Amino acid sequence: MTNKSIIIAAGGTGGHVFPAVCVADGLKRCGYDIIFVTDKRGKQYIGKYEANAIVQNINTSSRKKLYLSLIFNILRYFFKVMIIKPRMVIGFGGYPSIPFVLSAQILGIKTAIHEQNAVIGKANSLLSKKATIIATSFQNTIGLQASTKSLCVGNPTRFEDIYSKSETPNNSALTILIFGGSQGSKIFAGTVVDAICELGKTEKIKIYQQGRKDDLEKIKSKYTNAGIEFAVKDFFDNIGKLYQQADIIISRAGASSVFEIIGFQKPSILIPYKNSINGDQIENARYLEKHNACIVIQEEELSIDAIQKAICDIEQQSQQITNNLQSLRINNPVKKFIEYIQETI
Repeated sequence: MTNKSIIIAAGGTGGHVFPAVCVADGLKRCGYDIIFVTDKRGKQYIGKYEANAIVQNINTSSRKKLYLSLIFNILRYFFKVMIIKPRMVIGFGGYPSIPFVLSAQILGIKTAIHEQNAVIGKANSLLSKKATIIATSFQNTIGLQASTKSLCVGNPTRFEDIYSKSETPNNSALTILIFGGSQGSKIFAGTVVDAICELGKTEKIKIYQQGRKDDLEKIKSKYTNAGIEFAVKDFFDNIGKLYQQADIIISRAGASSVFEIIGFQKPSILIPYKNSINGDQIENARYLEKHNACIVIQEEELSIDAIQKAICDIEQQSQQITNNLQSLRINNPVKKFIEYIQETI
């Protein structure tokens, strides 16, 4: 048990947890015993690992409470890491990864980190200095010094097994998939919806939109009044299928969303969250934009006219954008990362 144990620690957002679960599944298939670590938010995403998961309480309401939480959890779990003696501890960013990865580094246990974003996060920046190996989603991650122990493997996503089955949709209506996200989602229930309703006066449109529960009735009412066909939910359990059916994606620019867009090769309008930590969403979006693989609208530039123009531009440039996305795809990120892990341990 001890010799085959690997601890995987990830912050509580889907952007941290989804790649961690993909790698956990791959390592489990290789015969390793996985101990998953996250916080209360991340517990909802970890599925079969929930039964044996370690769920931390990290208080981020103030800097003082955050530091106290981290110190408490380091002291609380240091001896647990010592007793388990895992072959490796792997951190996927977020504060919940710090107590376990740092404890392992103090104990001389090998550690790995994976950075999903184009800018290294605070937790990974701290842990990277003593990490045995570092994996990144983007080439030349901002804030991470070039190192022989660093390897760009891409970002593991939930849909690796169906990307190759993705086909160009043959829709009778322009089909748009919208992810509002939890951060600043008012603009997705407001300006974005208003722009689509306006465009619906001259073009046949079908909408799939994932938004906050509090916004659903407002969004539905607007589309109904505009005569637009829609499906609006707070969660779709067939999101991979919706990606395949969509002509255009409108989304925030979290790393998972960006790499899912690359994987499905879907033209997109990205509206990065302007208050994202370290400006990571802005840099994620910029990565696609500089390769002419999406259209980016910054929050301060967002308007009905800007969204309508972006949709029209994408319709005209769709094939070129798709070709550019294809050139950005990194195949088999889970396999690449696991091979790097196994070489190390």
